[in-house]
Amino acid sequence: MTSSLTATSSPFGPLGDGSKRLPDIETCRQYLAGFSSEVSVPRGTKLTIGRVYYLLEGAVTLTALPVTGERLSLIYFHPGDLLSFIPAVNHAYAIPHEAYDLLLMSENLAMFTKTPCRLMSMEPDAFIRHMDEEPLKTLLVHGLAGNLMKIIVQSVNNSTLPATVRVCRMLSVFMDKEAPHALPRYLTYREIAGHLSMHVMTVTKIFQTLRREGILGKADGVTFVKDPETLMNLSSQRSLPSYVRNEDERRA
Repeated sequence: MTSSLTATSSPFGPLGDGSKRLPDIETCRQYLAGFSSEVSVPRGTKLTIGRVYYLLEGAVTLTALPVTGERLSLIYFHPGDLLSFIPAVNHAYAIPHEAYDLLLMSENLAMFTKTPCRLMSMEPDAFIRHMDEEPLKTLLVHGLAGNLMKIIVQSVNNSTLPATVRVCRMLSVFMDKEAPHALPRYLTYREIAGHLSMHVMTVTKIFQTLRREGILGKADGVTFVKDPETLMNLSSQRSLPSYVRNEDERRA
């Protein structure tokens, strides 16, 4: 018996054949409307605990609220993502989580909107009743796998990579793919520092270097990527910023 999976350089496996591809957002919205309500909320809203959401428009983060009071964005969600379903899944499958609760003794987690958002909001019981139906089943599997990959990537990057590479990778992911490659307004120095577990002054200095080297620009209060190719080279460590190259030359 041969496997349909072929060798790949990606640690997450080869791209699929599309047989389990996510339906488009409008198809999912129409399906979910049978047991959900559509809501619109402003930026900065803390989503109600104990409900499951499907994001139609905007950006949301799973946010840690440590005892220091500063919000730290852990996972970013975008249109087409399923949110806040873990408690319902834990309940449906009786998954034990006491050990993980212990590791979060003094911290809280919450969902916050980073932009104005439209969402489908449903009760956990309704989610559980329909979770084996399509397209909700596919949304759930994609959500579980996607969240796990995000956590793995963040953990590896934050543990093994230089600060400049980590910042450049985050910018390359969040920049608009179409010119002028704008970055979201909510991606502030403090936001980036919290997500990447580094000091805000480190992020500030990296941005100053990227602007000085012509990689980033700013107009009308919006930061944009002027040189996506160089940013990607920095992200993949194929090149280094000039201050790192100069430091290496002085040491040689």
